[in-house]
Amino acid sequence: MVCFDKKGKRKLRSESGKTFIFEGAPERVDKFLSKQMSSFSRTYIQKLIKEGFVQVNGQKTSARYVLSLNDKIDVMFPKFSCLPTSAADSIPILFEDKHIIVVNKPADLVVHPAGPYQKDTLIQRLWPKLASGWENCVKNTSLSTARPGVVHRLDKGTSGVMVIAKTPQAADHLSAQFAKRTIVKIYQSLVWGMPETHAGHIRSMVGRSRQTPHRMSVQDQGRWSETAFTVLKRFPSAGKNGASLIEARPLTGRTHQIRVQLASLGHPLIGDVAYGAPKDNTQRPLLHALSLTFTHPHTRKKHTFEAPLPEDFEKFLSSL
Repeated sequence: MVCFDKKGKRKLRSESGKTFIFEGAPERVDKFLSKQMSSFSRTYIQKLIKEGFVQVNGQKTSARYVLSLNDKIDVMFPKFSCLPTSAADSIPILFEDKHIIVVNKPADLVVHPAGPYQKDTLIQRLWPKLASGWENCVKNTSLSTARPGVVHRLDKGTSGVMVIAKTPQAADHLSAQFAKRTIVKIYQSLVWGMPETHAGHIRSMVGRSRQTPHRMSVQDQGRWSETAFTVLKRFPSAGKNGASLIEARPLTGRTHQIRVQLASLGHPLIGDVAYGAPKDNTQRPLLHALSLTFTHPHTRKKHTFEAPLPEDFEKFLSSL
């Protein structure tokens, strides 16, 4: 069975552990292991070392440790952590068969283990439904890099439609559709201000912010990004410069794309303090994945799935 690495691209094998005896000129342990286990990225190996799953001569080490002749290196792989079966009941299911699950992701929920978010993620909650197709792939995978079935993501604060692959074969097919940009994604968002035009395209490069690396920014160096938008309704009396209900269709799939591109026009999402919105009573950026259209990986039939606006979004919309 094939498995995905943390980038969801290169395939790798599950392995229970490895032991090496070092020979040759002195070399950093992370560099040595990246050569010996070429199916794993150096970043992944560094995470294993940091998490204590690599030992040199029976002792925990650091990525910078320089190996000497006859050093013994033991590499272990921690198991993916899942949640009890009851946890899956907390996720609204829009559609499910033996190939895919389509969910209405709640806001304030991380999709898969990453960084400080190592517990209670969407994938861990859904694990009872995913286990039969992915168990062999993740049983020896580091929790910090496991993302079984994830073919696209929504930000922690974003709600709405997501499709999860229940098998590696379904994941391959869906990933190819995302790569070819044949999947149609429609979002609704509430933004501050009122765009000058009724509809348009935002085209720019989007990359990591040099000042704040965990955020994105519109800049010369980055990846080409394009979002089509339509103004559904304007609220002239809201805030200082009004507010707008926007339908956004991202034609590319960059991190924070809709948020950062609308903010670059001077229209940050309501509640999106990270990208310039004033603080208010909202608990998250008001962005919702309204619908998703794709070809089913097994039947090859096209489907559209929709998720209604959540309560907090509707409540703020009504207040305008």
